[in-house]
Amino acid sequence: MRLFISLILLFFLTPVTAQLPDTVRVLPDSVATRLSDSLRQSRSFSVNDFFTKDYPKPRRAAFLSLLIPGAGQAYNKRWWKLPIVYGVLGGVIWLEVDNVRQYRDLKYNYRLLVDGDPNTNPTEAPYNQIDAVRMKSYRDQWRKYVEQTSLVLGVAYLLQVTDAFVDAHLRDFDVSDDLSLQLKPKIDAVPGMGPIFGAGISLQFGRNDSNKIAQKLFTFSNP
Repeated sequence: MRLFISLILLFFLTPVTAQLPDTVRVLPDSVATRLSDSLRQSRSFSVNDFFTKDYPKPRRAAFLSLLIPGAGQAYNKRWWKLPIVYGVLGGVIWLEVDNVRQYRDLKYNYRLLVDGDPNTNPTEAPYNQIDAVRMKSYRDQWRKYVEQTSLVLGVAYLLQVTDAFVDAHLRDFDVSDDLSLQLKPKIDAVPGMGPIFGAGISLQFGRNDSNKIAQKLFTFSNP
């Protein structure tokens, strides 16, 4: 039986080992070099490439903030925003946890009051001094607080994602000193009416002179 299995393995493995050198020799040197380079590049990854290749990418910043709050701001190198993000989210989360705890306590003690068993009335202050009507009112009020803080938490979470996306998108926006607004006089010659004097606004974006917009504000003719 072992001899039979050995013969089968030898039959299937021999053609592969025999053809492998021929296949390698058929590949041109340029193809083999490109193949090895592509495999080497696909396996290599560095943090520097993540921050320099196609940097910054708005979708990458938004995805990082969606995955980890504040990660998009760190990706955009807006380090001063991290205390704001974690301060706002941490404060809202703390308020949410406190409201949920208070709501659960009110809900539990209200059930003790309305279950019909006098032996299960609330024993802890201040719940033992509140009747069922006021307990129900407080429970409903804290339930609204929980819903409101949950909404604020969701809005704050989405805002930090939006901030990371917009910040990465506006990194290439031109805010240099080449932005200028100038008021310039203008003279037009109209046949039969003489020269027409006017004034216009020249607005320049960036260093390209073709990005000028002139708008005539008023004109008056010289008879």
